[in-house]
Amino acid sequence: MLKNYIKFGWRNLMKNRGYFLINVFGLSLALTISFSMLLWVHDEYKMDKFHEKDDQLFRVKRTIPLEAGVLDVYESVSYPLLKTAAEHLPEIEKYMTLGRSFDDNLTVENIDHRARGTFANANFFSAFSYPVLQGDISQLDEKMEALAISESLAKRFWGEQWTTKALGSVVHIHDNGDYTVEAVFADFPEQSSIQNDFYYGFNRFLSENDWMLGWANNGMQGAFLLRPDADPLQVAAKVNTLFQSHIEGEHKEGAFFQKFSDAYLYGQFDEKAQVSGGRIEYVRIFTIAAIFLLLISCINFINLSTAYATKRAGEIGVRKVVGARKNMLIGQFLTETALITSISFITAYIFTLLLLPGINAFTEKQMSIDLSQPGIWLGILGVYLFTTLLSGAYPALVISSFKPIRALKGQGQEKKKTISLRKGLVVLQFGLTILLIVSAIVVRLQINYIHSKDLGLSKDHLVYIHQDKKLTTNYEVLRNELRSAEAIEDVTLAGPSPLDMGASSSGIVWPGKTLDQGNIEFSLLWTAYNFPEVFNIPITKGVYYREGTRDTLSIVVNQKALDIMDLKDPVGKSIEVWGKPRQIVGVLKDFHNRSLYEPIQPAIFFLDPEDAGMMFVKLKAGRTKDALAALGTTFNKVLPDVPLHYDFVDQQYAAQYKSEAITGTLTYYFAFISILISCLGLFGLATFMAKQRTKEIGIRKVLGASIGNITTLISKDFLKLVLVSILIASPIAYYFMFIWLQDFSFRIEISWWIFALTGFATMIIALLTISFQTIKSAVVNPVDSLRTE
Repeated sequence: MLKNYIKFGWRNLMKNRGYFLINVFGLSLALTISFSMLLWVHDEYKMDKFHEKDDQLFRVKRTIPLEAGVLDVYESVSYPLLKTAAEHLPEIEKYMTLGRSFDDNLTVENIDHRARGTFANANFFSAFSYPVLQGDISQLDEKMEALAISESLAKRFWGEQWTTKALGSVVHIHDNGDYTVEAVFADFPEQSSIQNDFYYGFNRFLSENDWMLGWANNGMQGAFLLRPDADPLQVAAKVNTLFQSHIEGEHKEGAFFQKFSDAYLYGQFDEKAQVSGGRIEYVRIFTIAAIFLLLISCINFINLSTAYATKRAGEIGVRKVVGARKNMLIGQFLTETALITSISFITAYIFTLLLLPGINAFTEKQMSIDLSQPGIWLGILGVYLFTTLLSGAYPALVISSFKPIRALKGQGQEKKKTISLRKGLVVLQFGLTILLIVSAIVVRLQINYIHSKDLGLSKDHLVYIHQDKKLTTNYEVLRNELRSAEAIEDVTLAGPSPLDMGASSSGIVWPGKTLDQGNIEFSLLWTAYNFPEVFNIPITKGVYYREGTRDTLSIVVNQKALDIMDLKDPVGKSIEVWGKPRQIVGVLKDFHNRSLYEPIQPAIFFLDPEDAGMMFVKLKAGRTKDALAALGTTFNKVLPDVPLHYDFVDQQYAAQYKSEAITGTLTYYFAFISILISCLGLFGLATFMAKQRTKEIGIRKVLGASIGNITTLISKDFLKLVLVSILIASPIAYYFMFIWLQDFSFRIEISWWIFALTGFATMIIALLTISFQTIKSAVVNPVDSLRTE
């Protein structure tokens, strides 16, 4: 039976090649894009899920109560909280210190490599599934000079001989001293949100930063490994109570848990410290877009199948007369659908494999179709069944419902509800397309806004270099040499980056400070005296620090800080910074010191070049190549033993919004492909309708109808459906994009012209699609048209 179904199904498809090719092309295209996006979604969901003790691993996060009951969430926690909780709560098996990753220069016997790393305790490797290949990882806790490096970093230094040379070798980390390799760990998998090539012991870091022993100092991130039978909510409540019992103040900070593998996707929190979004938003966007494309393609299949069903009326009548039951006819048509779906799946699979290297390069991932994974097979089978049943079920029911006598007379006319459904599906199809087009435009405008927005400071033509002790010692000589180069404008020191001022403190006291302002965090920046000039930040009141001084009695704030303090005539007023009085000497104009997802933060600027952290070199516009050559020459002259590594500030800024940029580009692709598939189906329907009305067209031409009249007659019904889809989809698109934009503190307004442009473009494209076939039918000789009977 199945063999006959396949044989007759293939024969029918070959008789209607146009119908067959339109369906296969549209479905293959939709499946290729959907497969690619679902691979990306699958990869995102797998992030950090590979840890064997995934259900026991939890990040510790901190809440800070602000004014009006608002809770601000921070990833940084205090070391005493981690240590004390692990000692006093039996539900906690281990605690792990998670340092902030940084790039540094590592040297082994005059071989230099730049790598990313941080500090950690030995529990980090035993709790997480990061295998140690050689050595004793416990030495991170035992020896101050212990160092663990990745296999790839070991190969960079010693090649394939790393297995015999790495352990015991001395590695110099610039500005951090000498270390001995005590362990080599396997490279972290692609699905790890943590990617580092070296770790030194937390005790080493603590010995040089004893301020971290205070409960109020939060200089790192941390995680717990809970015992298998522990209740995370109960343990979190105990940790919160423990934390609050060791800190002072009426409005106390708090602590809560987030599952470690959830933190990657769910990284944004609302005013009540509840998860409100994060990368999961992009996962949802791509998932929905992939489903939309499949729906649009399946709608093509349904519409064309029901339209072409009348051509098979005679066949159905004969089959029923000779005894074919309804379920047999349904099986026959579903087999034809399965044939088209199977061919489309094979084609899409091949195209996906061909496109995957380019997709990996674009998304910076290492995705692959691993057919040994049961999840991949279940996903493919699910999409296959979904597509086949969605595409074939209704057309099969329509065809199998023809009455034998009417069918044999060639009167297999469609029911009104079938025609109404087809019109509704066209509306749905173009509605989804319009939703994707509007989303693509809004996302692109927001990305353009981010890249072109006036940040309040200059980020162009600036490079930054990690500041180590040798650079600090020779800074003045280095600066004078660089400024003498024609292509270099100026040099300064600042840290952390002015575009991402991660360091903060609530230890600021001013006249009139209220209790509910006790936890307001002020961003901190350590700078040289000429920081505002290099970054083109205006001084609105007073002055910045003077050259050649070590001013520890003065302070400079930004306008946002001034607004919070509500100080009139601030210059000369005193505030306390960490218990010491400082006099405000200047106010900088506000600039965006955090992500555009967040509002501008109140900030304090210190004159402290030695602790700034980075040297910024401002290049003259149009002289980048000459400036970088001068930078290299100067470093070789002043600091010959310090390797030069630099990055551009504008590239660092763009990297913060890489996900948004990728999303914007992909939504454009989605929008283009969706309208291509929709128009493909519209073309097929227009072709069929024109053939159905061949005799009518001939009569109208004999009676004097022009080509324009006939084109309008056939086109208007389709264009009405497209217009209805525009009217329905536009407010829905507005709502969803309005919600998406709420994640940004600084965002565009959704203008009316976006919908006008989308609607106009869709109508024009649809009209051109329909007109191609209708004009072709209208120009046929009426005599030939009338002979079709």
